[in-house]
Amino acid sequence: MAETITREPLTVTVFIDVLSSLRSWDTLNVLGRESQYYNALADKGLRINFITYGGRDEQEYAAAMPGARILSNWLGLPMRTYQRRVFQVHALPLLRSQIIRTHNTHAMLAALRAHWAWRIPLVFRMKYFWTTSAAANPQASESYLQEALAHEREVFAKASHIITATADQAAGVAERAPEAAAKTSIIGTHVDCDLFRPLESEKRFDLIYVGRLAQVKNLEATLEAVERTGKTIAIVGGGGAPDADDKSAEPQLETRLKERFGAANGRIHWLGTVANESLPAVINQAKALILCSHSDGLPRSMLEAMACGAPVIGSKVGGIASTLQHKVTGYLCGTDADSIAAAIDAVFAQPRLLEGMGAKARRYALENYSLAEISQREADLLREVARRNPVESIAKRVAHYVFRRR
Repeated sequence: MAETITREPLTVTVFIDVLSSLRSWDTLNVLGRESQYYNALADKGLRINFITYGGRDEQEYAAAMPGARILSNWLGLPMRTYQRRVFQVHALPLLRSQIIRTHNTHAMLAALRAHWAWRIPLVFRMKYFWTTSAAANPQASESYLQEALAHEREVFAKASHIITATADQAAGVAERAPEAAAKTSIIGTHVDCDLFRPLESEKRFDLIYVGRLAQVKNLEATLEAVERTGKTIAIVGGGGAPDADDKSAEPQLETRLKERFGAANGRIHWLGTVANESLPAVINQAKALILCSHSDGLPRSMLEAMACGAPVIGSKVGGIASTLQHKVTGYLCGTDADSIAAAIDAVFAQPRLLEGMGAKARRYALENYSLAEISQREADLLREVARRNPVESIAKRVAHYVFRRR
């Protein structure tokens, strides 16, 4: 019988997505939003180690995450070396952990190495499939897609538990690795429903888009549809910081969109990046959010708009389709310009439908995606995974690693 160690509170080491850092989160105005969730987990009795790809200056953000210990590239290693050796650089805090947990999909390889080396239960938290994200990049080769699929299957097989954001993602996990279905749970993305709430605001825009200016977001067809319908739209977001394999979120795309559509006689408003705390006020100035991506997981912008009482016009893909209730909390359509334009016309031709969908969207967000609800569900799950998968003593695990390498 394995010698086990027990500690209170539960220690969880979180691997941030590859090449990401708290500084990059701060630059993208998402630090407050993301740190809020880990602080909520800490408030529920979890001790959080947070592994990032930034340097010593990551400690500047300690005040934003008082419930977490920040573990960065303090040695200043070359990034490729740090990526491969991060499980050794932070070996001691890892060995004192009961759970390894990924922040999102692209943290999987580093977390897998730590899981393999130190025999710590791995909880794979994902919000999108690597394969789906890669397929959206026209430059991705077939060999790269196959490599991404192999990595997904490996982590699904080896993880102690998998957390998906939506039911369709859970089905996708089971399709790729049938043996993983029994160890998969659905826990959505959290929304600060106190910050994102309906406000008394003048409706300056018919529509608003919030997100990266990336090809996968299908903005060309969306803006073409907006032009046809004569509606106004605010575009919030920029072309930087693409996902690890979605190189479409580049300034060139933003430039091309602006060259093609411009201001459309004052109907398209390019607002750029908006700080998270200022975003609710901007969303409340629009009558509806539009998000007609080619593929998507569970878009946070959709949930934030719903929390603000804004209905969503969204495409019938991924987490958008599995979350929105057609003609109840939003309106579903295809991804081509004709379908999007038809949806816009249908929604705005029925003011009572528009208003009713917004009110129901707010209720749905409160009941299913509030910070308190989501963080409590995950905290309970992590404790259960740790209970079912107790770790051996540090000495045994170090010895196992040393002798296995010989």
